[in-house]
Amino acid sequence: MLIDTHAHLYWDSFKPDFDNVIKRSIDAGISTIINIGVDVETSKKALDQTKDLFIYSTIGIHPHEALQKNIEKDVEELEKIYLSSPTKIVAVGECGLDYKDVEKKAKELQKPLFIAQIKLAKKLNLPLVVHIREAWDEIFELIGDHPTILHCYSGQLPTTNYILQTTNFSVSFAANLTFPKNEYLREAVKLFPLEKILLETDSPFLAPQSKRGQRNEPSAVKEIAELIAQIKGISFDEVASQTTNNAKGIFAF
Repeated sequence: MLIDTHAHLYWDSFKPDFDNVIKRSIDAGISTIINIGVDVETSKKALDQTKDLFIYSTIGIHPHEALQKNIEKDVEELEKIYLSSPTKIVAVGECGLDYKDVEKKAKELQKPLFIAQIKLAKKLNLPLVVHIREAWDEIFELIGDHPTILHCYSGQLPTTNYILQTTNFSVSFAANLTFPKNEYLREAVKLFPLEKILLETDSPFLAPQSKRGQRNEPSAVKEIAELIAQIKGISFDEVASQTTNNAKGIFAF
């Protein structure tokens, strides 16, 4: 069985055929989906969808939302959402730093927003799900030794080598692993031990190469797992079993 550790099932594009999306996920061997919030409202929506027995959710505010946020008030709201259903909420995120093509003011506001969510994760004893662009050194410094999933991993070789020396960071590979230009990600898969790897789709974004331009779905996790097995020269069952155990360990469900 497989786990999609990062999807956004509340997205409008899933509304017309949500039940079929879930059925296709089950048919593909997906045992669990983590539904990721990106602000207060979507964190609430993500939790609402956990009525399906195999869906869990997170609470978080994406760095792109930094300009719109009252940090103290919104982080308090995230905590209230968690306290309303602590058995269904398994992480804080998607949060982090994204310095790619952002204005100075937005960049300045991202850091206190992220720090506030790191503090919340520590308070609630939850792992972090982190989005990073062009801010690797700052991310590592701020997080320290807290359990963290590096979502949609995109690190270059020096970053990969750094993570290999740590014990608290897990890397999550999405279907951009299948893109022809991303050979550096396939090289990263070779370097990371399977015990550090998680699977995700980032649905409805980042459909695999076989479905480029289409909406992505949690069922695509199977294709990612198959490619990782091929890259590492191991069986699909080994990838499925270990990545599932990794996810259960870090998310504690």
